[in-house]
Amino acid sequence: LVSYALQPEKFSVVHEHPERIPLLVEELLRYHTVSQLGLGRIATEDVEVGGVTVRAGQMVVAALPLANRDESVFPNPDELDFDRPSVPHVGFGYGPHQCVGQALARVELQEAIPAVIRRLPGMRLTCALEDLPFRHDMATYGIHELPMTW
Repeated sequence: LVSYALQPEKFSVVHEHPERIPLLVEELLRYHTVSQLGLGRIATEDVEVGGVTVRAGQMVVAALPLANRDESVFPNPDELDFDRPSVPHVGFGYGPHQCVGQALARVELQEAIPAVIRRLPGMRLTCALEDLPFRHDMATYGIHELPMTW
């Protein structure tokens, strides 16, 4: 909803091309990665990763939002682009450790986002983006409250 309030013109796809709503949802999941951290892994031997030595016994944790902003995978990764070709993201984790509720979450978003946009046209924030109370106390991305008007 924050993205819609800040860039409503990008969401014209909801009205003009409803068949593309699943792509819209995937791009939002990539852009606003909900899970901030992947599962930790303990190195069993010294290994070099990206020019950094990880020593045996040290833990490494993947920052999923950074993976979803990888320029080698997503051109212009900091841009919300609903025309972006569908590329797998790690918004729900990766490999055998993916979120078991991701299918339900996708269906909910595919139904809820268009419904809110259609029912509340002109929706906008009632405060500046930098004044939103973002959650920094959990492993998931989000905000504590979203003051809006329409």
